[in-house]
This record gives sequence, C-alpha cells and structure tokens, in this order.
Amino acid sequence: MAEDDPLDRNLEFLITDVARLITREYDRRVKDLNLTRSQWWVLVYLIRYDGVNQTELADLLDIGKVALGGLLDRLENKGWVERRPDPKDRRAKRIFLTDDVRPLILQMTERARVMHRELTRNMAKDRQDAFVALLQDTKTNLSG
Repeated sequence: MAEDDPLDRNLEFLITDVARLITREYDRRVKDLNLTRSQWWVLVYLIRYDGVNQTELADLLDIGKVALGGLLDRLENKGWVERRPDPKDRRAKRIFLTDDVRPLILQMTERARVMHRELTRNMAKDRQDAFVALLQDTKTNLSG
C-alpha cells in the first residue's frame, strides 16, 4: 500500500487487519497440535467460562447453535470436552473441559505467551497499557 493510503490510519481497518494477522499467526503456531481455528477458539472460551451452557457459549462465540454443536461433537470425540446435563434446565447441556485437554491447553497458553512477547516487544509498558485501555473502551462502546 502507498504510504499515504488513508486505510493505513483508519481505526476500523487497522483493528481488523491486526486481528486477522494475530489470528493467522496463532493458527500457524498451533497447527501441529491438531487444532482448527474454530476448535481453539471454543477451547479459549471454555478456559474462561468452563461449565457454560451450550446456548450461552454459542452467544459468546457469536456462532449458531448447530455450528457449535458440530464443533463440540468433534472436541468431545477427541476427549477434550464433555457435555453434562444442566441441573437447572433439563433441556440444556453444560460444557466442561476434560483433564485430557489440560496438557494441550498448557501448550496453547505457552505459545500464546511467546506470541504476546513478540507482538509487544518494541512497545513501552505505558503504551501497551494505554492501548489496552483504548481497546477496552472501544469494546464497551460497541457492546452496549
């Protein structure tokens, strides 16, 4: 792109491009772990929200319940998640990580740490903090 390209300074395009590059790079780093992007994305959310019900997880991931069901089937077949009945709603299932996936999560986490260090290697801590705060404000603005 030309140096004076207005898209190079457009916040929306920059955020989208950076998110795409981060995702592509992380995909490359976990390829040997036998994970698809969709599967690692589900696992990341389950690390944060282990035991969430399937409908809530679909909402968090912003994907359809049927699509999530297929992903969970594949993760369950690998022994990485399990569905359990929801004690408050007999129609619902809660999704839990299994002990079998814990070593994989440790590998995913370590690779993410290395990537974070590379991503921020030339950024001063105060600039990182300010950038995170701006992104949090942006997320709040768009969420509500």
